[in-house]
Amino acid sequence: MKHVLAICFCLWWTVQAGATVHIVNVSGLAFSPSTLTINQGDTVRWVKTTGLHNVRESGGTPDTVFYSGAPTNSAFTYNFAFNAPLSGVFSYRCDVHFSLGMTGTITVNAPPPCLAPSELMIASEGAGVRLWWLAPQVGHYDAYSTTDPLLATDPPGAGWTLEAGSDVAVIGQATLLLNPVGDQKFIVVIQDCTP
Repeated sequence: MKHVLAICFCLWWTVQAGATVHIVNVSGLAFSPSTLTINQGDTVRWVKTTGLHNVRESGGTPDTVFYSGAPTNSAFTYNFAFNAPLSGVFSYRCDVHFSLGMTGTITVNAPPPCLAPSELMIASEGAGVRLWWLAPQVGHYDAYSTTDPLLATDPPGAGWTLEAGSDVAVIGQATLLLNPVGDQKFIVVIQDCTP
């Protein structure tokens, strides 16, 4: 007789879908637009055609989160991707003209965390077991197992075996059929999600 213990939780991994490139023009004594709100994973592209300018993040310690280099008279395009874990408000400036008001801010919105799968149920089915769970978000779910009932680490990691994965395209009940090798406990983890 097989004994199965079910545990259900979520690892907070997310996917950045549909990243956008935002253009900021660098001309005269201004960044245009000077204020921008973007999503984590988006890129800001500063485009300079004339003048002695640069772009330097000025709110951090040290202020080197992003930096286009020394001020230059040459035209340039500078791209910076605000990938995880970057989020919050970032102030920036032109080193030559910041005292004249050539500054800007970028607000980076972090994605909401993936929601934990819930209501994990397990039932024997022939020589295998079927896992059912409530999938609160569209995404990729993986089922892990362990034969160590006292294992204190989270999957994926030492002691856990990836049994199978399932792409869930509709919020609601999801299922996987597994072939356990003995007494095991199972965990369903969302690996990435679409908020």
